[in-house]
Amino acid sequence: MSAPRVTTGKASLIGGIVVAIATMVLWMAAAHELGFYGAPVLIAGLVVSAITGIWTRLADL
Repeated sequence: MSAPRVTTGKASLIGGIVVAIATMVLWMAAAHELGFYGAPVLIAGLVVSAITGIWTRLADL
């Protein structure tokens, strides 16, 4: 007898993507207003938005 599996829905995936995009937009807006530019700021924003999107996807289980 196998254990029941938790399945994730398509809404969870879409929600994670939307949250990641929104996080990146807000990150870039805040960086621009504070006068931070360059590759390190962009890379940090990508990392933060990816982690936020993944966390949202997993938290929606």
